Amino acid sequence: MPMHKEVETCSNQDLHYLPSNQPVFSCKNCSCVIALQDELCSKGFTGSSGTAFLMNSTINTNLGEKEERKLITGTHTCADLLCASCGTSLGWKYLKTPTAEQKYKENRYILEQARVVKENNW
Repeated sequence: MPMHKEVETCSNQDLHYLPSNQPVFSCKNCSCVIALQDELCSKGFTGSSGTAFLMNSTINTNLGEKEERKLITGTHTCADLLCASCGTSLGWKYLKTPTAEQKYKENRYILEQARVVKENNW
């Protein structure tokens, strides 16, 4: 019997739908809503493809494998952030940070600007 690995989701339900006037970030590949604009913490981050956003939460996303990553601010424990609809990599989730000064990042998400679209009257 094959073993199936459970995929951790970042949302309470599989796919969330929001009112059309709510400002959101969507997956650039499939247009699935990924995060509410209200969850934006900072626009001053850098991802692997350039500018990135630090978010308090996401919806319609899954997490990849937990791994150690050497980032600009040190070695962090992270997991890839994937679109629940199409599987596109959108950024990552900070699971554990190396120093007390970095703790504010824990359990927050990086959305790479190049992989998302801002929608709904920004």
